[in-house]
Amino acid sequence: MFRVLFLLFLLGSPALANLCDQPFSPTRPGWEWQYRVIGERSSTYSIRKTNITDGGFTQVRQTAGGREELKYRCTLEGIVPVDFGGSGSNRVEAGGQPVSYDLEVVKITGVAIPDYDTWAVGNSWKLVIEVRGTGQQGPLRFNISGTLETTYRVVGQENVTTPAGRFMAYKLQTTFVTRMRANAGPINIPFNFESQGTSWYAENVGLVKSIQKTRDGENVTELIALRK
Repeated sequence: MFRVLFLLFLLGSPALANLCDQPFSPTRPGWEWQYRVIGERSSTYSIRKTNITDGGFTQVRQTAGGREELKYRCTLEGIVPVDFGGSGSNRVEAGGQPVSYDLEVVKITGVAIPDYDTWAVGNSWKLVIEVRGTGQQGPLRFNISGTLETTYRVVGQENVTTPAGRFMAYKLQTTFVTRMRANAGPINIPFNFESQGTSWYAENVGLVKSIQKTRDGENVTELIALRK
């Protein structure tokens, strides 16, 4: 009851709290997060947030190879992606032969970053993205449909050190499950994959470190700098 009254107070206040500016995912004009990835494919990238309103923003991810934009919607429950950064033409290798695909988001449920009260040891949340589209490998054309599901569980709070400094952060265990299906006439091929990861989020900073398991090992992402 207290939380409801508090939210009503905020919504009625002239100094309306920006729902996009969550403590564990700050949304501030001019801020830039710089990361490095060490692992199977080492790289660096930066994150900026633009087109910021009370109800949404655009996250810009800049790498040496190009720029990617991902739109988010901000709600009382948390921050929700509007797309997943995979729309448009993409290419991967499968069986030594390139596969091109074009996917669109059909439905999104859950949140990527929950409201502040959810950040407590033992709590969990889920993000499910339903997609569909088309693909091609050589002369074979096919339709694609399925879901991308991420489950987050807060398992602890601890100090973590990165090139950007030392942070007190919440430790999250993540499970990413892909359930996809390719259809080409009578051919129906399932593509199911599950991976595990760990990430650390610091208040008023956001993601400071993550470890993502892969088939060939793991990728470690660390915050290099936060420029304000």
